[in-house]
Amino acid sequence: MEEDTLRRQLGIVDQSLGFLLILIASVLLSFYTVVIQRRGLCLTILGDTKAAAGLPDVYPIKRRASAMVVGSLGFFLCLALNAWQQAERGDDCVARRSATVNLWASLFVLLAGILRLMDLDFVACCSGGSAAAEQEAEPLEDSTLPA
Repeated sequence: MEEDTLRRQLGIVDQSLGFLLILIASVLLSFYTVVIQRRGLCLTILGDTKAAAGLPDVYPIKRRASAMVVGSLGFFLCLALNAWQQAERGDDCVARRSATVNLWASLFVLLAGILRLMDLDFVACCSGGSAAAEQEAEPLEDSTLPA
């Protein structure tokens, strides 16, 4: 019986490692989009707007990265839900409280990921979703910078 439990736990840990790798890959994709955007800014500053316009569109890359995040966070929400259900069946009040807090945290993080993906799609839909549309749009003022 104990060996079966350990094997199930090992399977869960292996799945967790896989979803953590997906999260790392999504961060790397996000890093790549920032590199592209930085390159576009540098080329524009240098006056080479034609080369800047020829850079890859970052929307599909950002969307893929966001979808990877949402999928991974969904997996971790399921783990938190299972842990909460197990804790609720027990008599350890500390484990129950911790599982409840972790369940809520997982839910909020997943909701944040979904909201960010929805916003990415909304902005892309409204602006045409292309790098050219982003460059043609008026730059937004950053109110945190001094005038």
